[in-house]
Amino acid sequence: MTREIDATDKKIMLMLSENSQISQAEISERLKISQPAVSARIRKLEERGILARLVGTDVKKAQLFLAKVDITTNHVENFLKSVEGCPLYMNCFLTSGRHNLTCFLMGEDMKSVMSCVDSRFRQNPSINSMECDLVMNPTKSLIVPVRPRMEKKKETPCGKDCSACTFYTSDRCLGCPASTHYKGKLL
Repeated sequence: MTREIDATDKKIMLMLSENSQISQAEISERLKISQPAVSARIRKLEERGILARLVGTDVKKAQLFLAKVDITTNHVENFLKSVEGCPLYMNCFLTSGRHNLTCFLMGEDMKSVMSCVDSRFRQNPSINSMECDLVMNPTKSLIVPVRPRMEKKKETPCGKDCSACTFYTSDRCLGCPASTHYKGKLL
């Protein structure tokens, strides 16, 4: 039988969310329970997938740009396959309402994010309609996983060559972070 989350679990999760570097000893002291009990609770929460740790970059402090793209498509799987290797692609959510997908993109400059939208989304035959909104400024810290690309290739994951892309050649894009043409610093 799966153990429910109790008040102690919630307090541990709250303390970790407020300070991911807090020690188990400090949690133990604050909650007046043993350190091995704290360790066991954290391990069980992690095993169940209720507690996850994420190393990432603060969007606000790193001055990254986010776009939210609402999409209507009859071919969800085709669309998801078309973006899965894109370094600017963060995540997609199935949604209800006017659109059936919401996709988030992230980049070092607004031009690169919008170039991705223009070249990868607006020209995608799987998309029936879409709306794109740029996130101007997060109101709180938002930590996102950033995986710098160490190995760069001439061809991008989508199969395009940045050196032949009009967005890249007209300085409307920093280039794909997975390619040798990338001009950015973080990704």
